[in-house]
Amino acid sequence: MRLKTENTFVLVNHTEILEALVGLKDVQVLAYERRGPEVTLVIEQTPGEVFCPSCGSRAHVKERPVVSYVDLPVYGSAMTLSWKKHRMCCVNRGCVTGSWVLSDHRIAAKNCLLTTRAAKWATRQVGDGRTVSEVADELSCDWHTVNDAVLTYGEALLAADRKRLSVTTAIGLDETSFVKHTGHAHPHYATTVADVQNHQIIEILPSRNYVDVASWMNAQPPSWKERIDYGALDMSPAYAAVYSVTLPKASQVVDPFHVVSLANRALDAVRRRVQRDQLGHRGRRDDPLYRVRRVLLMGEEKLDDKATERLRSLLELGDPEGEVAISYRVKERLRDFYATRDPDEAKTMLRELLEHCVSRAMPPEIQKLGKTIETWFDKICNFHVARISNAPTEALNNLIKRIKRVGFGFRNFANYRIRVLLYAGKPNWRVLGSIVVR
Repeated sequence: MRLKTENTFVLVNHTEILEALVGLKDVQVLAYERRGPEVTLVIEQTPGEVFCPSCGSRAHVKERPVVSYVDLPVYGSAMTLSWKKHRMCCVNRGCVTGSWVLSDHRIAAKNCLLTTRAAKWATRQVGDGRTVSEVADELSCDWHTVNDAVLTYGEALLAADRKRLSVTTAIGLDETSFVKHTGHAHPHYATTVADVQNHQIIEILPSRNYVDVASWMNAQPPSWKERIDYGALDMSPAYAAVYSVTLPKASQVVDPFHVVSLANRALDAVRRRVQRDQLGHRGRRDDPLYRVRRVLLMGEEKLDDKATERLRSLLELGDPEGEVAISYRVKERLRDFYATRDPDEAKTMLRELLEHCVSRAMPPEIQKLGKTIETWFDKICNFHVARISNAPTEALNNLIKRIKRVGFGFRNFANYRIRVLLYAGKPNWRVLGSIVVR
């Protein structure tokens, strides 16, 4: 056959074009057109005998509408695949079926304006962190054309890749800000369900409400729920209730970072109160407790002799009652609890610290810390049994923030969810090649 390029005719083997551009044996190339930078390939399928799905009578071709799809670029040129479809009609006049259009998922999925191979390629590109706009520019098509294809094939991939849900025995729950609506004081939150063993996101839920999260958890297969041994969380009563109701056999583990962070906040609250009581104002540059505020939050083992002496002298100047010094020792003792490797020794250590914190002689901020430790005592101690934390979930939240930055924010939760799961959910991309979307 002869194909016309810009100024010349080139003899091209029909089979070579079919294999290179189409690759389907029952599809024939009718025309090849190149107009400037755009390339159009017109194809038609040879379906053979077709029978009515209702009555079984033989059907005939009523008309051949042409539908255009965006395909992968060819040698740097935008590619359009014009598919001359077959609209069939039943020969039985009494049949109520009427007419229908034949389709082929190998060429393009229903209601998708990208060819199958272009849609799968676009899904992988977006899953690797590229923006939809970048992929759309490369395919020379509209943003919505690519986004609709990514939603379709991304959802199909996540549904087919069930292994993501069956390889973990420890999960974590954490919240992330989804979008802050104009005129509202509080942002809308979503819940991240993470596999803290394999560092991947299992699901993104559009709420942090107990009912919504528990409903999703309860809808999971019984085999999956029975496999979960540990559930990590950050002292959220809602998430603790979710674990208690939906995964009663799983041990809940409070994240160490949030416990130590709570102690740091209590220490800082004591420092600021003592500062106001002593000097009558907030911390200023030359005030002793203000000068030592960062050193107080550092681990004791990280301080050299000079820093240790500086800490001691400034506390003597600004903390005559020793409240800040006592709070500092409480914080360090809590860090010693996490450094201990023996679970029984750690539990004894935390029990002694708790009794010390709730004493009436302690600063009120430390008493409040002690009550919190008492409420979550067993879940805090479970860290020494499970040796897991919610840190992988927090790290995955950073990947979520990257997707939010790349997308300049999201208001459509469906788009947000698919983009996040494709990027940070570690789907098995080999499954995408065998995905069938009709």
